[in-house]
Amino acid sequence: MKIALIGPHGTGKTTIAHELIVKLKKDGKNVEYLGEIARQCPFPINKNITKNAQEWIIFFQHIKELELKDKTDIIICDRSILDGYTYYYYLFGKNQLLENFIKEKIKDYDLLIKVPIREGYLKDDGVRDISKRFQEDIEIKFQELLKELNIPYQDYENLDRIIEIIK
Repeated sequence: MKIALIGPHGTGKTTIAHELIVKLKKDGKNVEYLGEIARQCPFPINKNITKNAQEWIIFFQHIKELELKDKTDIIICDRSILDGYTYYYYLFGKNQLLENFIKEKIKDYDLLIKVPIREGYLKDDGVRDISKRFQEDIEIKFQELLKELNIPYQDYENLDRIIEIIK
């Protein structure tokens, strides 16, 4: 089972992922975590990001997911390939080739959990952009793409609800 927490930066996805992993492991589940790929990007990110860097993030995400696929029962992804494309689309516009890839590979996820903007999570960690406006713009772009590409997802309510859905 592959689960991804999706949504704009600074919403608490990483915190939710770690809490979810602890609960699932306590239930005896074999779980692996795939952290935020953008932090590993060898190219500039945020306001200085390039198309190449954003494409690297999308495809490296996919590669890392493939590597974990047969090694565990459950993969918890801190972001998905859709996240990378959402930022790409916001910054550079539509790319039909990438969009076709996203539409096809998004089907590999068993559950997408959309985490909304929540107060107190957008913090200067030396990596992410802390512009509230940028975060809100990305949130809007997520909603547009989820609807336009007809991607099924669950809105994040709480941890127990995610556990319920998984079982």
